[in-house]
Amino acid sequence: MLRALIEAHPDRAERLLPHVEALELSIQSQPAFCLQNVRTLFEAAHHTVAPRLNIAFAKKDGFPGRMRRVIEAMDFSIADHPEADKINLHLAALVKGIDDVAVALAALSNVPNMRHGGSLDWGTLQRQHARMLGGLCDSLVSFLFEVAWSRPDPMAATPEPTRYEDFADFNDWCDDEYGVVEIAGSLFQPSRVLYLLDATQYDAVLQEWQSEATGTGPREEAA
Repeated sequence: MLRALIEAHPDRAERLLPHVEALELSIQSQPAFCLQNVRTLFEAAHHTVAPRLNIAFAKKDGFPGRMRRVIEAMDFSIADHPEADKINLHLAALVKGIDDVAVALAALSNVPNMRHGGSLDWGTLQRQHARMLGGLCDSLVSFLFEVAWSRPDPMAATPEPTRYEDFADFNDWCDDEYGVVEIAGSLFQPSRVLYLLDATQYDAVLQEWQSEATGTGPREEAA
């Protein structure tokens, strides 16, 4: 799933590849290092999606705390569904189980010889443990990235609203078509009057004019 994520978002997820390859290697032949690679991937997910979710981690936020804040900030609703809020509520309840995963991973990481410390004579994680941890990481980390990246980026620049001056060619056409309006000795441009007093109609006429100008509008039948 993480490799599929990289293929789907090469511009965003390319730097995940070394971490994924390290995780795969630990599952295949170095299970003792699997937990370390799993923690690294989760932490990379936390710090990568946090800005997109408008999260600023505090120094006191440990591994479980960061996970909890990321989950709470996510929107799990489904677009174009009449009960989107209810869906978000129930999916969020399901996903809160990841909190327990984070707490367990943090606790397991602190056991000597699971991630660091301990004696060379002590047992450590085996391949079956690495496969379980790797599969868990693969599904949950890819899910966190997919949900976060499917939402609008709050850091992206907001496009400037369209202005009257942006459509000079259309405004000239409109003024020529309808002529200058005189009221009590004052002259007004039809295009500007329409833009200021009826923006909806202005947009409708503009789109019709643009369609005809580009040849995509309806053609008149030959007489």
